[in-house]
Amino acid sequence: MGFFDFLFGSKKDETPEKTETVEKPEAPKVEAAAEPKPEKVKETDEEKEARKAAKKEAERQYTQDLVDKAHADVQAKQAQALAADPSLTEPFEGVTCEGWAQAASTMISVQDLEKQTQALAQMGMDRAKYDRVNAEFTARMQRDMTGALATIYGNAFAKAQSVQADGPEPVSFEKYGEIAGAQAAWGETGADVNMKLKEVFDLTALDISNYGSYWMTKFMADYQLAEKHAKLMEK
Repeated sequence: MGFFDFLFGSKKDETPEKTETVEKPEAPKVEAAAEPKPEKVKETDEEKEARKAAKKEAERQYTQDLVDKAHADVQAKQAQALAADPSLTEPFEGVTCEGWAQAASTMISVQDLEKQTQALAQMGMDRAKYDRVNAEFTARMQRDMTGALATIYGNAFAKAQSVQADGPEPVSFEKYGEIAGAQAAWGETGADVNMKLKEVFDLTALDISNYGSYWMTKFMADYQLAEKHAKLMEK
């Protein structure tokens, strides 16, 4: 040992000892337990039938609402037309539109000429007067673009004929849809509907009214048929 070592002590390594870092072991990860999926409840036959019935009823109601709205729109337009031109429904030679419809029903239903004359007499008409009344109201129908007069006539004619849903078809379902669709299209373009009816189908407003009396009775009894008719008109 040297002198200085004796006095001051031996020189130690100034470099501090490194402290070893002991890494702590990671705690094991605990995964959260998955929530159990709810079991799907199987639909019973009764529930399935109830669901189908509810869907069918909703579709029926939707179609009925469309029909009701369309009917209300037509009625509103017809009411405006009658208010704007009261002469459409004024009696002609004492015969109303309803009286004309009743007479027309008789002329169609009764084939015997003598019985026709007798029936007309009971309504205050002879054949010549009936012809004048028929010509006058037919002319009024042709100038009524809303079909207001045709509706009045059709309702009265149906009542006189006691039209039933199971009666013979005056025109096929498909043909009536074609005619109604054409009428709607002509109306949108501003064409003369009555003239086009005669030109394309060789029909008059009176013919269309008679057809409508039959098919509207069918549509009111079967909403699905009414829906098919609406789709047919769109083609």
